[in-house]
Amino acid sequence: MLSVLVARDLLRKAGGSAVLKASSLLLGFLTSILLARTLGPDEFGRYVFAFSVISLAALPVGTALNQFIMRESARAFALDSPALIKGLIKRSFVWVPSIGLLVCVSLWCWVSGRSDDATFIWGLPIIPLMALVALRTELLRGAGLILQSQWPDMVLRPLSFVVLTCGLMITSALTAVTALVAYGLALVVTLCTVVWLFRSGIATKKYRETQAEFDDGRWLRSMPWFMAISAIGAGSTLSGAIILGLVNADVSQVAAFQLGLSFSALVGLPLVIVNIVVGPQITQWWEAGDKDSCVALLSQMTRLAACVSLVGGAAVLYLPEIILGVFYGDAYEYGVETLQVLVVSQMVNVAFGPVGLALTLSGFERQAFTGQLVGLMMSLSVTVILVGECGAAGAAVGAFAGLLVWNIWMAFQVRRHWGGPFLFLASGVGRDK
Repeated sequence: MLSVLVARDLLRKAGGSAVLKASSLLLGFLTSILLARTLGPDEFGRYVFAFSVISLAALPVGTALNQFIMRESARAFALDSPALIKGLIKRSFVWVPSIGLLVCVSLWCWVSGRSDDATFIWGLPIIPLMALVALRTELLRGAGLILQSQWPDMVLRPLSFVVLTCGLMITSALTAVTALVAYGLALVVTLCTVVWLFRSGIATKKYRETQAEFDDGRWLRSMPWFMAISAIGAGSTLSGAIILGLVNADVSQVAAFQLGLSFSALVGLPLVIVNIVVGPQITQWWEAGDKDSCVALLSQMTRLAACVSLVGGAAVLYLPEIILGVFYGDAYEYGVETLQVLVVSQMVNVAFGPVGLALTLSGFERQAFTGQLVGLMMSLSVTVILVGECGAAGAAVGAFAGLLVWNIWMAFQVRRHWGGPFLFLASGVGRDK
């Protein structure tokens, strides 16, 4: 059995990343409170719908390439080849503007006939900005500058958005449109920061003097796979709000769903921290063939995360009306059922433990991808069926169904390929195959 001291040591080593992630979620939660209380259900719903569509549109422009850029950056640094880094950046200067222009024009044509077209149009600059921030962030991450790569996007961006939002609130100028403009400005601040970090940490004299090198064949073969994985992950998060906005005429339902997601993310935060903490250690043990230690660590950390999630989730389930009223205002009490379903889904997600991470780190990425795809299809199907009559509660049920299917699939795959327990929560020691 792994001692509690080992788990504490892992928490300490990954504490910086965990704190940044927790700070990002908390700042996002604070932003949702400010926007929800000031805009009201209908206007906040329009903002959420527009932002969800814009975030989805940003995927092919660059945000879906996060893992690809990080891997290629790490490979270039391992080969001591700043020429490949420069080649990646030069190719991105072609990809982001060209694909970004195509996506923005397509989105413009789609929204031109909608009543809320102004909301979308003012949010279009966010698309290339998201892509550029993601590119520079992952270049830093691939270079091994973990904390330097994380704090601009995890802390500076949401903090800048909070400050700008408060300024708009004070001047009574906060609307769905100005909120999107403020988010774009927050991205500009973040982009300037990551560019400065890149220039000071990576753009050395050797980098500046080298000629760009391009590995187009490798990059083109890898990009579609990484984009598909990222698109499925993002689609699972964004699909509920987008389908609600398209199918259900009441935009306040989009607001209820988003608030439920934002609050339930706090209940799922323990698992996010576990994923950050255990990743490096699991990789080392798996490569060394120490499968029992992997299972023991994941079981111990899952039990810890589940206990924390259970306490927080139980409080929300017992006092949902009070929580919605205190944080978001009485106008959102109609979202009680949505909040409860999403909180239960996060509690179940935490109880299953880091099954997706376990598969990915042990070389079973295709099994993890298949599970994500099956879960997304289930989520989309249930959501489309239910949102017409059930609104946000139906979208929440769809999200829960997809998450449950995804976790069950992953758990079976862990059992099959690891020979460990079906639930990390239930056992600390795996059986040998």
